[in-house]
Amino acid sequence: MEKQYDLIIIGGGAAGFSAMVKYSELTKRNSKIAMVSRRPLGGTCVNTGCVPSKSLIETAKLFKLYSKARRKKISYRMESSPKLSEVFKSIESIVLQLRGNKYERLVESYENVDLYIGDAKLVDRNRVRVERSEDPGSLEIYGRNILIATGSRPAIPGIKGLDSVPYYTTDTIWGIDYEPSKILIVGSGAVGLELAQAFVRLGIDVYVVEVLDRPLPNLEPDIAVEALDILSSEGVRFYLKSRISEIDRKADTIEVKVVTPKGIETIAVDTILIATGRKPNSDGLNLDYIGVEIDSKGFIKVAHNLRTTVQNIYAAGDVAGTPKPAFLETLAAREGALAAMNMVDGGDRSIDYRTVPIAIFTDPEIAYVGLTEAQVMEIYKACSCRLVSFSDLPKSSILDEPRGLAKLVIDPYTEKVLGFHVLAPNASEFISIASLAIKHGYSYRDLTDLIQIFPSSSEIIKLSAQAFIRDIGKMPCCVE
Repeated sequence: MEKQYDLIIIGGGAAGFSAMVKYSELTKRNSKIAMVSRRPLGGTCVNTGCVPSKSLIETAKLFKLYSKARRKKISYRMESSPKLSEVFKSIESIVLQLRGNKYERLVESYENVDLYIGDAKLVDRNRVRVERSEDPGSLEIYGRNILIATGSRPAIPGIKGLDSVPYYTTDTIWGIDYEPSKILIVGSGAVGLELAQAFVRLGIDVYVVEVLDRPLPNLEPDIAVEALDILSSEGVRFYLKSRISEIDRKADTIEVKVVTPKGIETIAVDTILIATGRKPNSDGLNLDYIGVEIDSKGFIKVAHNLRTTVQNIYAAGDVAGTPKPAFLETLAAREGALAAMNMVDGGDRSIDYRTVPIAIFTDPEIAYVGLTEAQVMEIYKACSCRLVSFSDLPKSSILDEPRGLAKLVIDPYTEKVLGFHVLAPNASEFISIASLAIKHGYSYRDLTDLIQIFPSSSEIIKLSAQAFIRDIGKMPCCVE
């Protein structure tokens, strides 16, 4: 007899685990839940995304601090460069700890949840076939509701010769077993830039190839250009408006032919990292057979309440075709929780994606929320913006960090905040202030009324608002 469940969750990442917890809480654990997932549990973020990449970034920052200390003539001793294998070993221990505490032991503590390790395929709108990895054979389980939360994987571009050489993705780079000296990164999105800066700080030559004229094309151009200048000054070599025409293995090196605006240039490297975005894991689930529709890019079509084209089946996280501004663990978790809530009581809850904050963990950090100046111009045919420099803050001198910008974008007619974009130390820690301002319809005048901590990087939000009413170059440290 097949096992029956109130909810079957396909996927063991942020969206799936969040749905498991929320559904259990709302039903006071009087529901039966099945989770079908491949190992390792925890999804992209804890295993190959946020946790390892930010751990690498923090290690690389130590070497930046060393250079700052020398510039201030402060005695500070540090070996030239660590072995990348040692750094990755340290990162692996952090990943294992978090995976165990936050996912593996967590699911074991829920007596109402059965975990199946393997691949899932939908048989009909209520049944899922599980091809088990640890127990040979397959089984079918029944679910009154089903949540698809299978995440995403790296998108691999079609480059001539790429399949003939070893290459890494942002998922697999953490398993590297040698000491690279020259890395070529294909793509200059958020993860590509984070890793480029970290690697160059660890003494590795880094080349970045990007087809567009600047990195982070969805970012405010002023902020993107500032980030480009900072990373270039640290030694990252960018090939913009360029593409790779061919890759070839030559003895112990990999030769990469890059078509640049100045002609073809050949770069010899020992490592290639593909960082050209991600694609949804919607294939192999038998979705078309049961009527769950996907779009042209493979994302599962969902209504605003995260319901698919089949009434009792929902989708959340990277695989869901929501208007998400980026693939974020926190956003996936929120979608998973909302899907669970809507399943339990038939609700119609949704997410206001306009107010979702995004952070890129370069150093200084980049963070943004809401509309860009160009988007506001397109909508209103007018825009009111202010661009201020981080160097106008006392915190800039204290941190010895002269670089950084912020742009506040407001409605030209109502003066309400529509967007905030910043490159500054610790930007990820205060971008939520701007998110709340947009959510609650605050004007720039409301931001000038904020009492903020002095000295802090977050003061740049208030400074951006004050730029609408005075010359910020002629101010004491604090006004208002």
